[in-house]
Amino acid sequence: MKNREDFSAMTEQELQERYKHYKEELFNLRFQAVTGQLANPARISIVRRNIARVRTFMTRLEKNKLHDRLKAEYEAMLKEYGKDTSNVPLRTKISKLKTRLSNKAKQLNREIKNDCDKQIKELVKDVKAEVSEQIKSADAKNKNQLKAVSKKLSDPKYKIKNKFLDKLTKMGLNNASRIATVKAEKREKLHQLEEIRALQRELTAGKLPF
Repeated sequence: MKNREDFSAMTEQELQERYKHYKEELFNLRFQAVTGQLANPARISIVRRNIARVRTFMTRLEKNKLHDRLKAEYEAMLKEYGKDTSNVPLRTKISKLKTRLSNKAKQLNREIKNDCDKQIKELVKDVKAEVSEQIKSADAKNKNQLKAVSKKLSDPKYKIKNKFLDKLTKMGLNNASRIATVKAEKREKLHQLEEIRALQRELTAGKLPF
């Protein structure tokens, strides 16, 4: 098809920008169609095809990145093996690579549970104690606000979000900013864990980097 946009040389960021652009355009086209203002109905099909094409190239890039990461893990494992691996059976190499990834996943899980989650729990406890102290000397307006904060912090089902933590920090509850920092560390570790799980899936599927 003539005049088709070429996505093959685009970076991941460029593809993401094109994907966002086409999604927004499709939304606007559909709105125009509903309101009877759409001048070129064929444009909807073109944009849909472009969205599908962009997603195909994004998936291809992600697969290539995954392959490169798996290859890097494999080469690092061979380097740490400490001896000539030329005669080591392929099955043994795969098994060792699986063990390496499994150990990394376990270590991250331990860090998330023992470091991040534990710190967050202790910091929330400290913030609740700060709130309790402030309630004692607060005026009526601030007292009600502090009680609302205490109620949320005491609810095990309440998910503490950054917006809420920013509010607590502005109220002078300094441990709230520390909670935000630890939550950011946890998100990074969870991201690393998901990357390792993706590598494990690739390896289990037989998509070897060697």
